[in-house]
Amino acid sequence: MKRRSAVFVWALCVLPVLAQESVTDLKSAIDHLGHLDYPIRMSAARTVRRIPAAQAVPALTAAALKHPDEYVRFRALVLLTGFNDSHTGETMRSLLRDRNDRVREVVYGWFERHPEPAMASTLISALGTEQAEFVRPALVSALSALGGDPQVRMTLIREVGRGLDIFRSAVIEALGAHRADYAFDAVSAVVRIDGPLQDDAAIALGRIGDRRALAVLAEIAKPSPDVALAIRAARCLLGEACPEHVAALSDAVRSKESRDEVVRAAAAGLSAIARAGHDPAIVALVTAGAGKNDRIREEAALALSAVALGTPSRMLSWLGQASDSERASAIELLHDGFDMLQEDLAEEGFYAAARAEYWKAAESSTMRTLTATLIQKLEF
Repeated sequence: MKRRSAVFVWALCVLPVLAQESVTDLKSAIDHLGHLDYPIRMSAARTVRRIPAAQAVPALTAAALKHPDEYVRFRALVLLTGFNDSHTGETMRSLLRDRNDRVREVVYGWFERHPEPAMASTLISALGTEQAEFVRPALVSALSALGGDPQVRMTLIREVGRGLDIFRSAVIEALGAHRADYAFDAVSAVVRIDGPLQDDAAIALGRIGDRRALAVLAEIAKPSPDVALAIRAARCLLGEACPEHVAALSDAVRSKESRDEVVRAAAAGLSAIARAGHDPAIVALVTAGAGKNDRIREEAALALSAVALGTPSRMLSWLGQASDSERASAIELLHDGFDMLQEDLAEEGFYAAARAEYWKAAESSTMRTLTATLIQKLEF
């Protein structure tokens, strides 16, 4: 019985999973990536992922460049990134000025993950024209990955202090994610001002890692409850009393009496700490999400999924060592969180990481079973 189960899981992981109206060849599968019926779209993507790269990569490249369905173009480009083909960069460069917002978002996301110093001036130029609300953050993140370039540094520091708050927030978050120590003064100036960016700036200072931030954070005399939680997360990231801060954040995220913004701030703080490698923060999110409160579960799912998408290897490592109950709860939360976030490129990266771990792991090992389960449950 055990052997049969293992074979079944392997089949779900490796073989095409077809819906009733599914596809029979690669071209048809790609066309179905834009189908209105979600199970058919999902099945088509599963089929494409399991086609040998020699056939899939040229077909996906062609579809990304010239398929008549704009959504198919976007999905084809996302799936192309999962094959790690050496020519993908050429395709991405040719799509930098594409008319499709979703395509440009994938292009910038890819360049964040595969930074090319020679692209700095091109990306800086794009920042002057890119105004799409969900695309601009991806462009800013791509620039942040090139923080060694003096012109990039000047540009991003300038962007911290100008424009709409939603755009400034994206800049601050990207600077924190890429540990941009050159932006310490600019981010410190934001955290000193009471306002909607104060919590973002606090966590960014923690992620940057310059311990001078402890003195800056101490200057904030009467922070709001959500900012106070962001400061706790930052202090932990800076190496100060982490167990104490994680415990306080955990209590806040699980409290049914907490206001929505407090639950959200506590979950965000735990997510940032977890991405830095602190297992207790992951456990706190999983524990909070395992409860029956829908509001808390939703924030925990989003925060835990941000950990998985931002640091796939970190999440896979934790899942491999977690207890059965923790692992089951975490996978359910990831399923829900991935659905809510709809971060297609990052999700494809998580799938690629899980697939790589699957093939590296010994047959019948915990990691082999875990990654097969993830691929099945997360509908890859």
